[in-house]
Amino acid sequence: MSSRVLGYREGFSVEVSSGPSIAGTTEEYELNFARRALALVKERLGVAQIEKLLLPDIERSNAFWQTFIAQNTTGECRPSRIDMSVHGLSPDEFVKWFHLRCGKRIPDMLAAEPEHWVVTSDAEHNQMAIENLGPWITRLYIKFGPPSTPWQQKDLRDDYPIRICGHAESDDGVPLAYVLHQLKPYAAGLGVDARFCIYFPASAPEEIFEQHRQHLLVEFTNWTRHCFTELKINNVQVE
Repeated sequence: MSSRVLGYREGFSVEVSSGPSIAGTTEEYELNFARRALALVKERLGVAQIEKLLLPDIERSNAFWQTFIAQNTTGECRPSRIDMSVHGLSPDEFVKWFHLRCGKRIPDMLAAEPEHWVVTSDAEHNQMAIENLGPWITRLYIKFGPPSTPWQQKDLRDDYPIRICGHAESDDGVPLAYVLHQLKPYAAGLGVDARFCIYFPASAPEEIFEQHRQHLLVEFTNWTRHCFTELKINNVQVE
């Protein structure tokens, strides 16, 4: 089967007549190995060494963003948004878990998305993160707080009462992105309906918006999965 994401071309296929005893696709096996390998490398290198290795990429990213912010003469931002539903968790359970894990369990933050390179957090849950925005490895200083921009205010939904809001600044202290995640209880049974959204300068290329939609889907699927496993399967008390 062809796949634009994986680069499989029309006309190519693989059939397995005998293989692993645990059922799964080749891509699932590869994903499991990749997660294990990347987690080991990040752990062995440590935060300081990873940041040092990525410094040339961060400097290129700073130059990239300076260009597009200068071109964004209106100061407008536009959204990179996904809507998703998660079954088995309440919004309050997830948001509490998320904030506590931001502060105390950095490996959970890194494991959510392969291109989360570095995450550190202070007592107020503000973060320094090095992650990909599209193909650009960017250092961000993330501060959580009430929605403060016209585009955040315009997109507020009264029927989504639980929110994670804030903004992210560059090394130069210039706002690069704005956060507006909104959640509500799932309409039928225990679960969460969520609108996860990051706003970028309107002048940024489309690949930033599309790749960040993919990024949001990966990280929040993994975060909610980790949350469900800890709270519902392993009965971990999150404190």
